[in-house]
Amino acid sequence: MKRRKLHRGVALIEVRDAMVLTEIESDSALLPFLGERVSNTCIAVQPQALPDVLRRLQSLGHLPMLVES
Repeated sequence: MKRRKLHRGVALIEVRDAMVLTEIESDSALLPFLGERVSNTCIAVQPQALPDVLRRLQSLGHLPMLVES
């Protein structure tokens, strides 16, 4: 049986196209805030860095949508 991890207080970036995530990972301004990939279209982000990450994504021409639960 495969082991699963459960994390609390995690922020994620999810994109439709894996190439977009590759572009995000290659940005030196975002790299310090990124964690490991959860899938080919999803990556963990330091929650406290979300405002900076959102601003940077907007400056790169992305249209991030913040979803809170």
